Amino acid sequence: MSNVGLIILAVLIFVVLAMFYVIRLKTEIDNYEIRMHFFPFVKKRIHWTAIKSAEVLDYGFVGGWGIRLWTKYGTVYNTKGTKGLAIELLNGKKFLIGTQKETELSEFMKKIKR
Repeated sequence: MSNVGLIILAVLIFVVLAMFYVIRLKTEIDNYEIRMHFFPFVKKRIHWTAIKSAEVLDYGFVGGWGIRLWTKYGTVYNTKGTKGLAIELLNGKKFLIGTQKETELSEFMKKIKR
């Protein structure tokens, strides 16, 4: 491999490692909406009126961490763990947001159950 090729490879490896350092999943939930920011990729804001169902569950292994497309839960956003909030919208779209605070999330979901 040439010197240029080695430099390009080293830069790519550095970029991938840096991405692991900066990736953050922040979720905020209140009585009006769910706000999810999977920095630096995705930002979502979903009003409860647009949600058909939402439940806390153990989704198991979905192929790794990050953004996983085309799973049985729809798109999965997770950084570690196997617990999350599975959401189905009124338009039929599904996605899942991973959490490290399963107990707090479950308690909140019980309070807002309609």
